[in-house]
Amino acid sequence: MASLKSRDDKRITDMQVRNLKGKISEPADKDQKRGFGTLLFERRPSGVVEAYFRQRVGGAEVWMKLGVYKGDSRSAGFTVAELRSKANHYAEIAAKHGDVKAYLAEQQASAEAERAKHQRLAEIAAARGSFADLFVDYIESRRNKATPGVVKELGRLFKTNMANPHPSIMQMKARDIRPDHILAILNPIWERGSKVQAERMRSFLVSAFNYGLTIESVVGRANAKVYGLELNPAAVVRVEKTSAPVTRALSDTELCQFWETIENTKGVGPVMAILFKFVIATGGQRIQNIIETTWDDYDLKAGTVRLIHRKGRGGQAMSRPHLVPLTARAIELMSRVKEINGDHAWPWTTHGEQPFVISSPTHAIADWVNSSHAVIDGVKVPGFSPRDLRRTCSQLMQRHGVLDVDSDLLQSHGQTGLVGLHYRNNPKAYLPEKWRTAKLFEKALAVALGEVKESSCNLNSNGETETQE
Repeated sequence: MASLKSRDDKRITDMQVRNLKGKISEPADKDQKRGFGTLLFERRPSGVVEAYFRQRVGGAEVWMKLGVYKGDSRSAGFTVAELRSKANHYAEIAAKHGDVKAYLAEQQASAEAERAKHQRLAEIAAARGSFADLFVDYIESRRNKATPGVVKELGRLFKTNMANPHPSIMQMKARDIRPDHILAILNPIWERGSKVQAERMRSFLVSAFNYGLTIESVVGRANAKVYGLELNPAAVVRVEKTSAPVTRALSDTELCQFWETIENTKGVGPVMAILFKFVIATGGQRIQNIIETTWDDYDLKAGTVRLIHRKGRGGQAMSRPHLVPLTARAIELMSRVKEINGDHAWPWTTHGEQPFVISSPTHAIADWVNSSHAVIDGVKVPGFSPRDLRRTCSQLMQRHGVLDVDSDLLQSHGQTGLVGLHYRNNPKAYLPEKWRTAKLFEKALAVALGEVKESSCNLNSNGETETQE
């Protein structure tokens, strides 16, 4: 038997609503206190009973629809208890904040603003470039400033030292990269013995983050990527300097052994082997500058090759031409190369599609050092790099009496200031001096290679041989 409702209980029953003809209301407050709005039921002409929260605000009635009354289990809508619960909630708001409709509108506006804020933050986060984006962006920025070989080498280093071994780090936002991530990239390079490459890789990473720190402030920037960087995580990482490559130069015996056997070394192609000989025959020119030459840079009839030096921060903007005299030995080497690669744009290439990548000579010398050819009188020849051939030629000239200023001019070393400016404007201006030095070097090289006995020739200042009686 249903309990009887108290005489003071103003709550509306389900039967009252079901039999409702017009309107009926009760206090919205759960304790039936007045002044906090009312729960009102009203039957519409269609027969549907609708429930409202009604509140008087500033002398006017404000109605807020709560829902439709659910007359039976098969109908849509809410029970009296459910509609009363909604009204109770609104009454609590009225007790604390007064105008319920205004309060709810304010809350909705605040929630929409918060959602918009989170959406904007999410969009910003999505737009921020990853570590991989930053390094690729940096590589692209170097295309008009560095040589094609340098750009290609950057791409190779990115693939072999970053993208392939560390995909998860590459996917991180650039702004979230910390020094420990940089160490995770550099340590494996160092541990496999590539200490010079670890140092170069660290230098490239520092440059890439410096680029990212400033690029977003450039007016007219075409790339829309943003990085939001606040620091350069690579700048605080240090790579221990290696001193061995700084002083390494081949002795005459080592130079002769290398010259005579490099073309017979397994893994070293014929053009690569001739490249090393050509570097030596021209007095130790920078191997990268030679690799970048095309056949148009060679005038074998005049006996010259035109190199373009882009050493330093200026890159291509500060490039300067350097005419190098070609001795009979150097021309003979180029004639051999022409028989192999005469149909290609570059002399120093394997397949003709592009010149050697800058790392190829290093690998080729490593192949020679690890071969049986690099053993003299049972003693293993210490390792060296392509750059050490330049130092070897410089010291060879020094030992045979070539003045430092002439040696520097032939190797285009330290040609800066007013001298460098004049040299860049007129690359032929110093060709006579270079020819005299080239002849002196050729005689010294012939001695080092055992082609001429040192006691049988004396080199005068004109590079002429004086035979001793």
